[in-house]
Amino acid sequence: MPKQTLIPLSALLACVALYALAPAQSEPRLAGRQDILFACDFESPQWYREWGLDKPEPTTDTVDHDPERKFEPFAGRALRVKVPKDGNLGSNLRFAFAKRLGGEPEEIRFRYYLRLAADWNPDLQGGKMPGASGTYNRAGWGGRPVNGRDGWSARGLFGRFENGETPFGFYCYHVDMKGKYGSGWVWDRERLGYLKNNRWYAVEQHIKLNTPGRNDGEMRGWIDGQLAFEKTDVRLRDVADLKIEMIWFNVYQGGTKPAPSDDHLYIDNVVIARNYIGLAR
Repeated sequence: MPKQTLIPLSALLACVALYALAPAQSEPRLAGRQDILFACDFESPQWYREWGLDKPEPTTDTVDHDPERKFEPFAGRALRVKVPKDGNLGSNLRFAFAKRLGGEPEEIRFRYYLRLAADWNPDLQGGKMPGASGTYNRAGWGGRPVNGRDGWSARGLFGRFENGETPFGFYCYHVDMKGKYGSGWVWDRERLGYLKNNRWYAVEQHIKLNTPGRNDGEMRGWIDGQLAFEKTDVRLRDVADLKIEMIWFNVYQGGTKPAPSDDHLYIDNVVIARNYIGLAR
């Protein structure tokens, strides 16, 4: 595949300036930071254009009230994602670095606010949540194992809803995986990754690609600003051509079995950055 190079800092800062207004409006603490690559607070009626779409996905909309599902705003409007009964896919938004910024990084931070709705109850199976990836449409998802030269992914993971909680973590296609499906790593430090319905959580992820061929890749996760997961021996690639292709804003229940009922969740205040992002307030 064509070699991807990291965008020079001077050019990157010019791109960052295009996004600087969004965090300044919704998160004053981020105003003036030169490491913010993208921010979306879903306040604009055409929020989907910020993700490069001409129209929203049919299973997404924005709301500032939803009493049926006990919604309470985090800050104004939020993205509502629906995994429909007899379906699997809730969201498939993507922020592709090469297309949006002209180059692909080897290290990234990604933070969003997550609220599982009152009807969120995936008690038969888990699924996928947003995360980073470098599949290049070849390997690293859907039972397509990786070999270190064709792709990788580190999406979020949710487990089966049990005892009023949903386990959260990473779902990772990596070189040392066993079998054809990715490894599931729950964020279980102090049980921070066990999420309850009807409250907002700040979810932050850090991905640093490994030196090609070495087990020194880094993956970290924070819940509400507290470190919930850390792994520093991940081997995502064996060749330097594999980078961080995108932030894959995937919400998917399964597997292949369809969801037995509608399940909703809410997303707000998405930020992608080169350094630790932290809480919105």
